[in-house]
Amino acid sequence: MLRALQLAFVAFALILSAAQAHAHRYHFGLTEMSVNERTQSLEITHRFFIADMERALQLSASKEMKDAKAQMEAYVNDRFQLRTADGAVIKPKWVGMEADVHDVWVYQELPLAEVQGKKLQVRQSMLMEMERDQVNTVNVTRDGNTETFTLKPGSSAVTVQF
Repeated sequence: MLRALQLAFVAFALILSAAQAHAHRYHFGLTEMSVNERTQSLEITHRFFIADMERALQLSASKEMKDAKAQMEAYVNDRFQLRTADGAVIKPKWVGMEADVHDVWVYQELPLAEVQGKKLQVRQSMLMEMERDQVNTVNVTRDGNTETFTLKPGSSAVTVQF
């Protein structure tokens, strides 16, 4: 009987350690916004841990939404926004998404003419509704220079001149 309890305890400990090994201890996302002079577009790429994004989509999905692409697009459009000085929302075009075992990438773009010469408020609050320690880095690259912004819950927006 004691031997069976010891084996059960060891099995339970192994299951817990395996689950903890799979989880990550930090919550980080990356958004890259790059001006492409050749195509005259603003290219936007978001990268997140797939497990975090799956959990966010499960929490935010409406019951009738079954299409994963549509669900992801709605989530991204709700949590990533570009606004002009007068408050008008500029909605990037959805290009697509891809995922591997660890990460998911979302691609968007805008015609450069829609943002060039404008000050825009960039709000990037993906996953902040779930994790108090979520950190989203936004890199803005134009004219060969990159500016980096660190956004956190309670401070999820920055103003950028394009």
